[in-house]
Amino acid sequence: MTLTDNDWDIRLFIYETLADGGRAPDAETLALQFGISTSAARNALQRLHDAHALVLRPGSSDILMANPLSALPTDYRVLLGDTALYANCAWDALGIPAMLGADARIEARHSLTGARLELAVVGGGLSGCSEYLVHFAMPFRQWYDDIVDT
Repeated sequence: MTLTDNDWDIRLFIYETLADGGRAPDAETLALQFGISTSAARNALQRLHDAHALVLRPGSSDILMANPLSALPTDYRVLLGDTALYANCAWDALGIPAMLGADARIEARHSLTGARLELAVVGGGLSGCSEYLVHFAMPFRQWYDDIVDT
């Protein structure tokens, strides 16, 4: 499957919207923004999903993830100044400040114990994490077998 230049422009718009702390745009919003039909916007979203360039909610054209950003609130909140963004997992929480080249405070909950975890990324370095470990339950090549549960 080949993504078009318009598909990539749509993806960039989605990332910019989420990174600004906004809601993920729906197909109707994308259609208006890009001067295309809603059906064409849904098709572009499906192509992006199929290419693993973003993740849609099962059975819909609603955006769930634009890795490392989550379109929904999660237990992994990344604070960049006054802007709160959400990550899909601990790894993605570290990816957001790296992607944006920004300092951040990360607030998370341990998936097993519910304990609150706080980290900071300052000047590209990680602080507050001498006792934390990020565990990957499966190798990357298997993540898209079930990206939501991964």
